[in-house]
Amino acid sequence: MYFAYSIPATYASLYYLSLGADEFILSVIGFSGSIAIAIVQFPGGYLADKHGRRWLISAMTYGLAIGAFFFIFAPSWHFIVIGLVIQNLCAIYAPALMALLIDSLPPKKRATGYSFQSVLINLVFLPGPIIAQYLILTFNFDLGMRVGYTIVMIAYFIAATLRLRLKETLPKNESASKPKLWNALKEYPKSVKVSLKIWSKVPKSAFYLFITTVIINGLVVSCQTYFVVYATSILKMTEIQWATIVTVMYLSIVLPILLAGSKMDAIGRKNFIILGYLLFFPSMILFTIADFYLLLFAYFLYGLGNMLQLTGYQVMMGDFIPRNIRGTATGCVQFFMYLAQGLFIIFSGFLYAFVLPQLPFLILGIVSIPLSLFVLFKIKEPIIREV
Repeated sequence: MYFAYSIPATYASLYYLSLGADEFILSVIGFSGSIAIAIVQFPGGYLADKHGRRWLISAMTYGLAIGAFFFIFAPSWHFIVIGLVIQNLCAIYAPALMALLIDSLPPKKRATGYSFQSVLINLVFLPGPIIAQYLILTFNFDLGMRVGYTIVMIAYFIAATLRLRLKETLPKNESASKPKLWNALKEYPKSVKVSLKIWSKVPKSAFYLFITTVIINGLVVSCQTYFVVYATSILKMTEIQWATIVTVMYLSIVLPILLAGSKMDAIGRKNFIILGYLLFFPSMILFTIADFYLLLFAYFLYGLGNMLQLTGYQVMMGDFIPRNIRGTATGCVQFFMYLAQGLFIIFSGFLYAFVLPQLPFLILGIVSIPLSLFVLFKIKEPIIREV
C-alpha cells in the first residue's frame, strides 16, 4: 500500500494542476478530503472500541481501492475530489488501525516499535519517486500518472485482502460483533458524545499534546500540498530533480529515526517532539530560498522533524490513553486534526495563490518555535505508561 501510494504522491499536486485546477483549487481539493475524513473519525473510533479493530480495517481498505478508479480516469480535477472523498470516508478505519498498532506494542518498546515501523515505511516509500520519474519519462506526464494510480488501485485491493488475516486485539465482550451500517449511523451522535468525554479520563498533558499536534500537523499538511508546486514553479526544479530530493529525504532519515526510537524508550518522548518542532524552522526558511543542493538539505531537515514529532506524539498518546478507550480517543484527536488540516489548507492556499507563495512555509517555521516551548513547559510524561 505505502509503496504504491508514494508513486503518484510524488507529483500529485502537479497532476491536479494538469487536470485544470489552479493553485487555490489545490487547497479546495485538500479541504474536501480533510473534511470527509474528519467526519468519520468519531464513529470510527467508537466502532473500533465497541466492535473491534480487524473487521473495520479490512472492509474499508476495499473502499480505498474503489476510490482510486476516479484518479485513474479523471477528465478534470472535479473527479479527483470525488475519488478523494470516497477514499477518505472509507478511512473510517484509521482510529482502529492506530489502536491496533498501539495495542500490539509493549509500553517499554513502544517508541522502538513505532520508529521501526516508520523506517520500514520510509524504505517502502523509497522506490516510489524513482518509479514515478520513470513513468512520466517513459510515457508522458498524464499517462504516467494514470499508470501510477492504477498501481495504487491494485495494491489497495491486495492489501485489503491481506488485512483479512489481521488478529483482533480488543478483548471479546458482548458488543464485539460486526454492526450493521444503519446501526452504525444511528450510533453517530452517541459516538461524538462518548468521544468528547474522553478528555476527562486522561491527564491534562494528553490534552495539551492533542492541541499542539492539531496545530502543527494542520500547518505541515497544508505545506505538503504546495511543496512540489513551489519547487518546480518558483525554485525551477525539474520533475526529475524533485523526485531525487524526495528519494534522498526518505533514505537519509532512516538511521536517525531508528536511533531516536530506541532513545525515546530510554529517556522519554517529549524532547524528541520538541526537536521535531524546532527542525521545522531552519528547514522552511531554507526551503523558500534553496537551490538544488540546499533543497536536499532543507527537505532532509523537514522530513526528520516531521517523523520525530509524529512518532513522539503517537507513542506518548499511547502512553497516556488506556487500551479500552484508545480507539475512541484516537477518533476524537483525528477528527479535530483533520478538521484543522482542512481549514489550514484553505488558509494556506489563499496565502500561496493571492498573497505570497512563501508564506505557508514561513508560517510553519515560525509557529513551530512557540509550540515547542508550549510542549516544554506544559506537557509532562506519564510516570506509568498505559499498556
